[in-house]
Parts: sequence; C-alpha cells; structure tokens
Amino acid sequence: MENEKNPGFEDFMNFVNQTREEKKQKINVELYDKISLCVDQVIEYKKNSDIGLFIESFKKLKEITLECDNIDEITDILLYERIYAAHSKEYSEFFSDITIPQMYGKSKKENFQYIENALFDQDGGKKEQALVIYIKIAKEHGEHQLKILNFIERNYQRFSQNQKVLFCMLTDEILNHSPHAKRIKKLMNVKEYSLTYGDNDTPENVQNHDSQDKKWWEFWK
Repeated sequence: MENEKNPGFEDFMNFVNQTREEKKQKINVELYDKISLCVDQVIEYKKNSDIGLFIESFKKLKEITLECDNIDEITDILLYERIYAAHSKEYSEFFSDITIPQMYGKSKKENFQYIENALFDQDGGKKEQALVIYIKIAKEHGEHQLKILNFIERNYQRFSQNQKVLFCMLTDEILNHSPHAKRIKKLMNVKEYSLTYGDNDTPENVQNHDSQDKKWWEFWK
C-alpha cells in the first residue's frame, strides 16, 4: 500500500508500536491478560449464545476481583486499553463496560484518589479517558455516584474544554437520570459538543513552547 512505502508513515507506526510496548510495561500485564480473556469470552458468548461460556467468564471475573487488592492497577489497565491498546474503539469500550461493574464495587471513597489525580494529568488523552472511566464508575456503582459528582462539581473549573464536553456528552448518554449531573452540566456551560486537540485545550489556554521540535504524532506519547 502507498502509506506503507512512505518513510513518514513507517516512522509513525514504529513510534506507535514502541509507545504501546513502553506503556504496557507499566501496567500489571498478568492481570490485564486475565481480564482480556474474560472479555474475549463474553464477546464469543454474544456471537454463539453459549451460556456456559458466559457463566464461566463472569465467574473468572469474580475470582479476579477477589484476588485484586489494588484498584489503581485496574485504573491503569483501563487507561492503557482505552488509549494505547491495538484494539478497536468498540472493543475498548466493551472492555471498560465489562470490567467497571465487576472491579470497582468493593472500592471505598479513599480509593479514588489515584483516578482523581489522573483527571488533572498533563497528558490530555489520559485525563480525558480518566474522566470517562470515573463517570462510568458513577453510573455502575450508585454507592459512589454522589461522591464522584460532588468531586466533579467542586473541580470542574480545572477541567479542560474537552473534559467538559465529554462530561456533558456522557451525562446525556448514561447519567441523564441524575438531576445532580444535569446541574453540573449546566454549570459547565458547553455550547457545542466538539473536541479540540492541540495546545488550546487547557483551562488557561496556555501554549506549550516546548512542542515546536516535536513531530506531530509525538503529542500522543
């Protein structure tokens, strides 16, 4: 194919693959593989209506939940899958939707400090996907919803414009039943559901002067 003969495209793909491997080394790969197997089994069940496979996959997920004593590792795995893994967007969303209901149920409110810190990371992709995960937790675990929405209401002014847009979109999609979420959405005052990528997507609209020497794709790292 033409792109495959393009040196710039080859450099880009090498960079993507290298970054993916570097990021994977920072997560619990054994735990990631166990969860991935369960997700794959659920997908197989949906294709073949194999109820035995469905029961087996959720039994394994429950076992993984009982074994996992560090919820931050789950957060890192979800961030990796959503940002860096070589899967389709649909697969990554399904991965989150299978994992979050099972893995965050035993969390206490103090367990959320790690993901709350990620909401304000310098990496735009990380803080955006951390917010998506955070809101999905609020949707799946009603016992945490008030705490999560209170945190967002206290801190939304520190959010990037993209995060505000994502919050409003997700409120419409999965938290439309919540008057609290709707109130926060109104406070955010988002006029248009449009995501912006580049230096302009910051609360202060500050330019990153160190970016001039980077190739365009290196903003992904």
